Amino acid sequence: MSILCRRAAASLVRSSLTDANPILIKTGSRTAAPLAQTLQISAGSRNVQRCAFATSTPRRSTAPGESSTTPSSPSPQKSKGDSEEDKKGAEEERIRNLPLSPFGGRFGVPEQPKSAKSIAMAKANNKRSPFAKAKEGVKSKVHDWTDKEKNLEKRKELLDDFQSGYFAEFSELTKTGSKLWKGTPTMVNADKALYMPNIVGTSLKTSEPVELVDLLKGHISLVAISGTRFGEEHINSFMTPFLEKWAANSKHSKVQLVELNIQENPLKAGLVRMMVPFVKKTIPEERQENYLLHYKSIKHLRGPLSMQNSYLGYVFLVDNNCKIRWGAHGMGTETEIQTLLDSVQRLSERGGR
Repeated sequence: MSILCRRAAASLVRSSLTDANPILIKTGSRTAAPLAQTLQISAGSRNVQRCAFATSTPRRSTAPGESSTTPSSPSPQKSKGDSEEDKKGAEEERIRNLPLSPFGGRFGVPEQPKSAKSIAMAKANNKRSPFAKAKEGVKSKVHDWTDKEKNLEKRKELLDDFQSGYFAEFSELTKTGSKLWKGTPTMVNADKALYMPNIVGTSLKTSEPVELVDLLKGHISLVAISGTRFGEEHINSFMTPFLEKWAANSKHSKVQLVELNIQENPLKAGLVRMMVPFVKKTIPEERQENYLLHYKSIKHLRGPLSMQNSYLGYVFLVDNNCKIRWGAHGMGTETEIQTLLDSVQRLSERGGR
């Protein structure tokens, strides 16, 4: 191999000298010999390097039609199904690590709610002069104006309304997900449970005002609250298994379903008012009597009911004494749905207590 390289280098020198300066080669000038020697050495060294490289890394002969490039090993890629399963598993793991419902599963207000009818009857029975009633009203207003605690609470509420934008709750969902806490594995005892606050709504069937407390008294009720399409999917995950076991608002059963459609935004409330006929078509007739529409804000009730986000759907199990025994929100898990069904069964066996 070295002999071949030397011969190739010599021939290259001759050809380069002839092309570059043929006069010097032919005449035999003195400058031709050192120049030829220099070119021969440099060309020989380059060819020796080429020959050495050729001998050190021999190229594999390729068959006809075969690509000369070495195929690269395929990188492992996850399929779409695997990625979806991973996301589902991560979401299940996140839900398992969530804390239980705040306040130990106790929702509601400490005072028993009263309907407007009972309040009107109490006022009628209270025989006082109009002057005494007006004097008492002025005193209460003056007390509210001078009460520091009430003023601070009102100031804090106004500040929260100013700081929270329209899309603040929606952006919160993108960070925390559609489930903020888990429902308790058992319902709360009656002596520790709080009361469901009274909410006045419009009946979908009769279009007349109906008070929530009047519907709940004497019944075991699943109260489902939502105000968005996103929230309807959440409450449906609880209502579907509930209605499979207990028929919707059967006259022979003390177990019933009560739905609350709450619209706090004035613009959206106006649109819903105009679309009531379309809402009637989507709700089965047997559920329309206990379907209430509320067009006012319930911000003062969000804290007691742990309804931190208005985009989510919430469900509450209420006994025949208007006490909230259990609550959940978001998409129902298997554990939460089973807890709901078992709690309703236990309350029906105890007569609603």
